[in-house]
Amino acid sequence: MRVAIVDDDPLVRATLEEYISRLADESGMKVNTSAYSSGDQFLEGYKLIYDIIIFDIDMPGINGMDAAKKIREVDHNVTIIFVTNMAQYAINGYEVGAIDYIIKPISYYDFSTKFRRTIAKAAQQKDYFMMIDTEEGTRRIKISECVYIEVISHYLYFHNVDSVYRIRGSMKNKEEELKPYNFVRVHKSFLVNMKFVETIQNKEIIADGVRVPIGRGFKDAMMQEYIRYIRGEL
Repeated sequence: MRVAIVDDDPLVRATLEEYISRLADESGMKVNTSAYSSGDQFLEGYKLIYDIIIFDIDMPGINGMDAAKKIREVDHNVTIIFVTNMAQYAINGYEVGAIDYIIKPISYYDFSTKFRRTIAKAAQQKDYFMMIDTEEGTRRIKISECVYIEVISHYLYFHNVDSVYRIRGSMKNKEEELKPYNFVRVHKSFLVNMKFVETIQNKEIIADGVRVPIGRGFKDAMMQEYIRYIRGEL
C-alpha cells in the first residue's frame, strides 16, 4: 500500500507518518509513505502509483480540495481522505469522492478508526497478486479471486473463483501472509476470504456457494474479525 501525505505543516506530516507506521505494525501490513509540503509540489510530475492520498485542505498555493480535483482528472481510483482544522471545509469532499475527513489536532484513535476504513476502501479499488509454485510451474494469481485455502496432507489447495491450484506450503505462513487481505482462519484446515462469505451458521460458513466447516476453537475470533470487516474497520 502506497500513501501520499500532502500537508504544509511539518509536524502534521511527521505525526501522520508515525501513525501510519504504527497502524501498519498493528495490522501486519506493508505501507510506504511519501510526504509533500504543498499541493503544487505533489502535483508536479504526479504518477498513478498511490493507493491513498491524505490532503490538508488549507495550504498556501493550491489548496487540498483543488489539488484533489486535479488528481481526479487523471486518477479515478485513488482513495482520498482530508485533514482539516474545520469540518465545514471538508463538506464538499463528495465532489472528489473523498471517503472521510479527520479534524486537527489529530488523535491516534480518530486517525486509526478512519484510516482503517480508508485502507479497506483502497484495497477494494486495487488488485493484488501473489506468486505460487504449483506442480505445473510458478503462477501469478489474483488474491481477490481466491475464495478459500484448504490444507490436505501437507499440500495447500487454493480454491479460486474458476480454478484450483495445489502447492506445498504451510497454512500458518499463508495465514500471516494473507491477513492484510481480509483472509481469516475458520478451521485448522481452512482459510477463508471474507469478501466471499455469504452466510455464517453454527458449524459452517457458506463462501461463494461452498460450505466450509468452522472449527470450535476458531469461531469466536473469526466472528470478531468478520464483524470488523463488515464495519469497514479492516
